[in-house]
Parts: sequence; C-alpha cells; structure tokens
Amino acid sequence: MVRRIGKMAVLDQPTGDVLIAGDIHGDLEAFERAVAVHEETPGSILVFLGDYADRGDRGLEVIERLAGMIDSRVIALKGNHEDYLDGSPTFTPWDLWWEVEEKRGTEWVEFFKWFEENFLNRLVLALLIPGVALCVHGGVCGKIRGLKDLQNPDRETEECILWSDPLDMPGEYPNPRGVGKLFGPDVTKSVLEALGVKVLIRSHEPVKATQGPFPEHGGLVITTSTTSVYGGRPFLLRIDLSKGLNPQELERHTVFL
Repeated sequence: MVRRIGKMAVLDQPTGDVLIAGDIHGDLEAFERAVAVHEETPGSILVFLGDYADRGDRGLEVIERLAGMIDSRVIALKGNHEDYLDGSPTFTPWDLWWEVEEKRGTEWVEFFKWFEENFLNRLVLALLIPGVALCVHGGVCGKIRGLKDLQNPDRETEECILWSDPLDMPGEYPNPRGVGKLFGPDVTKSVLEALGVKVLIRSHEPVKATQGPFPEHGGLVITTSTTSVYGGRPFLLRIDLSKGLNPQELERHTVFL
C-alpha cells in the first residue's frame, strides 16, 4: 500500500511488480499502452514520474484520464511541467493552456481551479521504495539528508528535486537550466545512503533514454522515458520486488511499449 507523508509517498511492504513510467509530454498513445501493461499485470503498481503535458499535443487528455486513476495502485509524481505559482507556469514551453482553451472552450483561469484540486494537489514530489529506490522527476542535491527533507522540503529543495540533472564530475554545480543543480556521483551516493536505498530512478531528460533505461553514476542513477516526442521507443521500467533491481541487467527490467 501507499502511504503519503507530506509531499512524499512510501510503498509499505510492497510485493509484486512496480512499473515506472518516465516523461509523457502529451504522448497519449504511450500513456495508454503503459496503463494497459499495468492492467494486464495483476497486483502491479504503476508510477508516473511527471511531465504529463506540453511538447506533445494530447497532454490534456493524459491529465484528465490520469486524474481519475490516481489511487493506491497508480502513483503520480510532480514534474517541473506541473510546477505552477498562482496559476502560472514556472517552465517553458507551456502548451497546455491552448489545449484547454481550444479543446474545451474554457478559459485557463477556470480550468486551473479543477486542475489544481483534482490533479496538482494529488501529486507527490518523491516516492520511496524502501531498500530499493528513490523515484523523483529530476534529481537530488546535498540538502537532502533524510526523509524529512522530502516530506516537507523548502522551495530550494523542491526545485532541486524537480529540475536537477546528474553530472559525471564529483560535487554540485549550478544547472544551466537556470534552476536546480548538476549533481555528481558523490552526491547521489550520499543521498541514497541517507535514505537506505540502492538506486535513484528519474526522468526529466528523455533524450538520454530514447533507446531504453540510461544508467549513470555507476548504475546508481537510471533515467527513463515514456514518450515518443523526442524520438526513440517509450518504455516502462519493471521492478520485480521479490528480486530487486539490478542496474547491470536493465534489459530484463525494460518493457518497450
């Protein structure tokens, strides 16, 4: 079962398969195939890592369907494309507004009331699979020293989780995106050890994962993608919790859609 604590979620005594989807970015076809795999896998948990709209042209449909699915077996994380302040996006490109106005004939300000209550407020910032993995959209940084930093993060830590990217050099550096961090293997190792897990699973850079899961930091970081808008093949990362996740055998954990 899923237990929500502040802005994070924890899988309590999980069994069976966990299916992890990366960025969707309006790829409704890939989204529906991911849902079909979940429905065909008894007892599985489906996890989305954020960025549901923008870039692709069916983001509104993805959001509307996912909003009706979030429960103890379908977990949705916040991505940087779900980061709004007072109804305005903190990111670009922002295509969802015109989808709303063109497809539904609704002003953005009116749609946002539903969007915030039924979707944004139900997203979590991180998912912990005890002993196995930390799942986030972007990455980590040195400010994360324990579970409390994920449960009740300050704004800087939240931006780090939503926007950060791994770097092969040790240390932590400003991100060229203008927000978040570039974090090295030493930062990854420190955060994972503090949380008692073995790997960081993230999305945020689907171009890295057009041909399948992309490992970095000696297998401590795995980048995923479940969208075709950057080319390549959308996929799910499958973790059989009775066997764990082996970063050296990512092929057997990959379900192409």
